[in-house]
Amino acid sequence: MRRFLTGALPFYALALLAVCMYLVLYRTNLFDLNAIVHGATGSAWFPAFMFVCVLLEAVFPYFGYFPGTALILMSVALSPKAVDGSVFVAAWLAIIVGAVLSYGQARFFRPFLQRVASKAALRRCESLFDAYGAYARIALFVHPNASAMYFTALGLLGRNLTRELAYLCAGAAAAVGILFVIVTRLVSSVGPTDDGELQLLLAAALVAIGTLVGLYTVWRTGRAV
Repeated sequence: MRRFLTGALPFYALALLAVCMYLVLYRTNLFDLNAIVHGATGSAWFPAFMFVCVLLEAVFPYFGYFPGTALILMSVALSPKAVDGSVFVAAWLAIIVGAVLSYGQARFFRPFLQRVASKAALRRCESLFDAYGAYARIALFVHPNASAMYFTALGLLGRNLTRELAYLCAGAAAAVGILFVIVTRLVSSVGPTDDGELQLLLAAALVAIGTLVGLYTVWRTGRAV
């Protein structure tokens, strides 16, 4: 069970954050996302709006879970004609910039970590990253939050950033592309309004991915033994 949770918990945590944001954004009167997205899609500044939203989601850990990808989903579902290549590029760049910023702030705080954490704990983190780091790159293809967490870990462990940029660029493109395909092909039938179904769908997908990753971790560890 412990091995399963090692792989699954990060994705379960993201799913829980997504559900919390669903409750805040769709079950309170704090925001009217439908009005916000409708207004944004009619503006020439929509790609910039999307860049900022996804960037906030892609910087870890200051913003926790900001619904940047949910706004991509809503913008496609509510106004497909407003979403073109510029929006795709804006979201792609935002994930890359967010991951690099996450890496930079982790490197900045690394000396503090080395003062407060024991050498044994740091060695355990290093060994875990050596064992599972290649598989953690899968997170780059899943969600901006997961990508930011991965690059935060890279920075805290002092790993090289340059050789990871190719994975980041490919993962960011795949993540945004999958979001566009899912909405335009599967969930664009939500109609002119959105009551949070897309956010819940994202949470369910994260739970499913976490379960698969956890099962794979158990299977791989069993084979190693």
